[in-house]
Amino acid sequence: MRHLVLTLIMSSLLSAGVIAQSDNMVYRYYFKFDSTYVIVDDSKDNWFTIEIKADTLFLNEDNRIVFDYKKLLQINVIPFSEILPNPDKPVFISEALKAYKKWELDYQQKLYQTRLKSGEEFFYRDNKPFVIWWYTNPPEPKTNKSENIELDYDLETGTYVDAKTLYVTHMLYLSFSIYGRKAVALTIPVFEGESLREEIDKLKEVSNSLRVYGGRIDMDALMDRRHFKDNYIFRDSLNLLELDVPHWLNVLQSPFDNSFFATFPERYDIVNAMMIKWEYESDSLSFNDFINLAKVPHEKRPNYRLIEKSDSTLKYFHTSENDWFHQQSVYLKGDSIYCHIVFTATRNTYDYNIARFEEIIRNIKLQ
Repeated sequence: MRHLVLTLIMSSLLSAGVIAQSDNMVYRYYFKFDSTYVIVDDSKDNWFTIEIKADTLFLNEDNRIVFDYKKLLQINVIPFSEILPNPDKPVFISEALKAYKKWELDYQQKLYQTRLKSGEEFFYRDNKPFVIWWYTNPPEPKTNKSENIELDYDLETGTYVDAKTLYVTHMLYLSFSIYGRKAVALTIPVFEGESLREEIDKLKEVSNSLRVYGGRIDMDALMDRRHFKDNYIFRDSLNLLELDVPHWLNVLQSPFDNSFFATFPERYDIVNAMMIKWEYESDSLSFNDFINLAKVPHEKRPNYRLIEKSDSTLKYFHTSENDWFHQQSVYLKGDSIYCHIVFTATRNTYDYNIARFEEIIRNIKLQ
């Protein structure tokens, strides 16, 4: 599989309600702001969010997502290793997504025991491939057609009640990859009387909302950001560090005290990461002591290059031994706090996000 590297992985899971799926636990949440529902998949090695505009969204008795009273939304995550005929052979992500479509369509044709007419549209967002595809339900008498029961809300009983039978003309899929290892498929029905073209365009809007985190999502930060319209300020417990968090930065749950973890917009299915670690000034810890806490002196790191050095700042570049990972480290000194900020990327994605990292450094204020 091409593009398999993930630069930051956090394996701890949230303690919350779960939905069983195969042998794994699926941690999936949703919340609403204005007319948009944010759907969060915080399952291990998934870690992504999408947004969908809807009047209503809820889980039915089978733990399936229903939106706009009647639309069933299925979200499936399938490893490419279960789809590709030769999973060890490198392939482009676009080819892997085509293989998923064939895999799923073959399964549906076996269920229907007939050949299904299908179509597809490929498109890219920031060089990330997406495919929207669909198949037409075979013509049958209305009594046997694939159907869905539309629900109306009963104000007196506070429950949803059957209103009328809706017939499904197409099944529509939005597919994309995460981390170069898994296909994600969002599936919705298209009902009789609905426009297939309009439903495709709606799914394209959903694709624009995708954020891939690369680690366990900080739910508090996510909800605060939506509440404050992305005007999110991170502060340490003593209010000595302040970071105006850019709207494009993905905030992760930190596994350590006195730390902040986040990831950058993905590139080639690779997620670049950053970390801030801080200590407070004391008689026993000077700024130089803080810099020298590293196990390996910075001058001895592979491909070391000094960028900036002053009484309050140290900034340098280095790589891993094999030159696969590129990093920039920044040490900052405040009046009462010391910070170490590290940006980690691959050789091929460093340039894509380094300007964003520099923006973060400019946004940091220390007391």
